[in-house]
Amino acid sequence: MERRVCFILVFLYLFFVFQCFCEVSPDPKMFFRIRVADEATSRGIPLVKLTTLTNVVHYTDSAGVVAFYEPSLMNKEVYFTIESDGYSIEKDPYDGYGKILNVIAGGSAIITMRREIIAQRLYRITGTGIYHDSLLLGDAPPIKAPVINANVCGQDSALCTIYKGRLFWVWGDTGHPRHPLAGNFKSTCGTSLLPADGGLDPDVGIDIEYFRDGDFVRHMVPLPGPGNPYWLGCLLTVKDAAGRERLLAHYAKVKPLMETVGRGIVEFNDEKGIFEELRQYPLDEVIQPNGHPFTYTEGGVEYFYFFADGFYRTPSRYDAVIDHARYEAFTCLKEGERFDGAKSRLDRAPDGALVYSWRKNTSPIGQKVQNQLVGAGLMKPNEKWFGPVDVASGKEILFHGGSIAWNPYRKRWVMIFNEAFGTTLLGEIWYAEGDTPLGPWMFAQKIVTHKKYSFYNVVQHPPFAKENGREVFFEGTYTTLFSGNENPTPRYDYNQVMYKIDLADMRLILPVPVYWLKNSKHLKHFTGDNIEPWVTERKIVFLAPDRQAQGTVPVYEYYEGNSPRLSTKEPSPPPDEAWHVAFYALPAGSDAAATGTTPLYEFVNNAEGRRYYTINKGEALPGYNLSPAPVCLVWRYPRKFNPYTIMPKQERDVRPERHK
Repeated sequence: MERRVCFILVFLYLFFVFQCFCEVSPDPKMFFRIRVADEATSRGIPLVKLTTLTNVVHYTDSAGVVAFYEPSLMNKEVYFTIESDGYSIEKDPYDGYGKILNVIAGGSAIITMRREIIAQRLYRITGTGIYHDSLLLGDAPPIKAPVINANVCGQDSALCTIYKGRLFWVWGDTGHPRHPLAGNFKSTCGTSLLPADGGLDPDVGIDIEYFRDGDFVRHMVPLPGPGNPYWLGCLLTVKDAAGRERLLAHYAKVKPLMETVGRGIVEFNDEKGIFEELRQYPLDEVIQPNGHPFTYTEGGVEYFYFFADGFYRTPSRYDAVIDHARYEAFTCLKEGERFDGAKSRLDRAPDGALVYSWRKNTSPIGQKVQNQLVGAGLMKPNEKWFGPVDVASGKEILFHGGSIAWNPYRKRWVMIFNEAFGTTLLGEIWYAEGDTPLGPWMFAQKIVTHKKYSFYNVVQHPPFAKENGREVFFEGTYTTLFSGNENPTPRYDYNQVMYKIDLADMRLILPVPVYWLKNSKHLKHFTGDNIEPWVTERKIVFLAPDRQAQGTVPVYEYYEGNSPRLSTKEPSPPPDEAWHVAFYALPAGSDAAATGTTPLYEFVNNAEGRRYYTINKGEALPGYNLSPAPVCLVWRYPRKFNPYTIMPKQERDVRPERHK
């Protein structure tokens, strides 16, 4: 009898131990499913915080769901506070922002939120538990590694390029679950298939295949010396003289407090699967490229451009990319000058005009340097070339890194960039358009915002674009770093989050340049391919939308007499010669004049049957009289900078297929 009892006890003990050490999947029926959806698209919203009155906190996963199980709260009506940066919910009867849900095992509820931001949050790309709650609920996630991939629990700042037919990814510091110092601080890399070659739809996710050593990611820049972090930038693919693709990047060797102690260029070794150093360059080198490269052709030469609060370029040839002496900076300093505050020497023409150009061995002039030059009295505010402005308030936005790419839908260059010191230190993302890579970058629209969280180092992904570029995908690093927030979001913190914008959204219709064209009878927008080859000069007259934005009306251009006429009334009957919508503008009598708007005046010479248009009311030419009422309200261009004095027609290749 005693033996039987002992046997049973031993059996029960072993069974208990076995159960403890076996991975047992919980029954999905024990959970209460909560789905939070965008009321406009019905898509699940990631990163929504739900909090009970007992301070139990859950965040929706990348499918927008929560698997809720709290024994003390099951089979009860439970109040959840619901919040997410950029999304809102109507006030409840208790003057709060939440919902009362009947929490039942196996039950479900759907909550809808209104998206206040323009960008749509899609999913988390990296880290653990991307589809944590979906798996608990028995759902089938769309990616291969929905729980953990190569033991990566956090990743900083993504770079991406196409290399040998695949997307090649680079990230900075990468966390391991074992210990804060067990991570990889010498760059992490991976690849994924392009959507057109069998990769996932970018609306759904990305299947990343990491370069590994054992169960963790590989140190991709294992350069000799102390164990300082190595961060990569300027990732690009270029062909050598033999036509072979080469993968290159610039590196920064960094020690604590983010002090750079080494710089150079590395190349990917396909056989070893790591980056190897090609050459170092001095820390005090005046030209230090950074940013996400893109190509642009001038004068028959294709260049790599790099922008990070200062523009750099080098010919898009292997020998030029690895030769630091071939790089040029966009600047208004004299050749060979370094920026030296109030002692800086600016290049001016005999008439006093500031001269911008591409120069070797010369400091670049970005927004921060411009503002210092203005403060020192060496530059006037209207001489600045870069300084994006909030289209709503007219306030200049302090740029802090971003990404520029050619957009075939807009036939313009699109910039998506970070603001420094906005409503948060690094949590605001903006959208802007330029007719050239140099702009003019004038008005911008905020597309992402965070209350007290960073979302930095954003990069757009042209290979993911849909509808000929109408849908633009971009990602950034979501982190408490630099935010002052001491409560990191579980699983999401220090990882990459994907967003997208639809450029057909009326809120993204911005005023863009309208040009006076020498030898041309018309005002028109330049959209990359509609400037006649015989036009040798163009001047920015004002700015106005080229699509109908909210509150705007079309401005028609047609011939009447001996010159074109502008009118907000469609010509009736139509004139003999062709007529078109020249641009869109606010009605002249608008009660809601936007920031930066000004009347567009008409002057008429009745004797000759001619007209001309200007925003300067007092510049009447002899024989011309001011019409009684302005034509409309347009937007002022407050700068002297004109990119076409730097990029004249004969040195440009405007074919969209040349822009990558």
